[in-house]
Amino acid sequence: MYDYIQFHTDENYPENLPPENAATHMGMYWQWAALQGLANPVWQTAPETAADFAAMQAGRMSGAQFLLKHMGGALTPEDFTEWGQRFTEFYYDDEEDGYGAFMEDYVKTLNTPALGGFYCAADTPETYAALAPVFQTAYLNWKRTLK
Repeated sequence: MYDYIQFHTDENYPENLPPENAATHMGMYWQWAALQGLANPVWQTAPETAADFAAMQAGRMSGAQFLLKHMGGALTPEDFTEWGQRFTEFYYDDEEDGYGAFMEDYVKTLNTPALGGFYCAADTPETYAALAPVFQTAYLNWKRTLK
């Protein structure tokens, strides 16, 4: 498992925030990955998820909303293509906490300390628009290292 909402809400989660905020960062990454074709195709073809997957890709549903509604609040290897698994393992890899460069990029791009904390980032198209090019750059840089 790469990430799970309960990893965040079980300990020291801010009491003044709804638990859904703990899925914002995962949802931003998931939405970006889906738009890159890194998501397991089952999400876009299964009758129970296809419409919402299309809505997420079109920006009518956030990645966090999809993740909470259909994925149990978790990102697992099975949610991605093989290529998506490889990149996610690389991007999330960190010997200590398991979030690596992904978490660094998220915190730095959104300046989460200035927002009031990591979980205070808004689950909005504007937040996604700020993060997507950062994720894309990380992905392209990773792909270059494979040659």
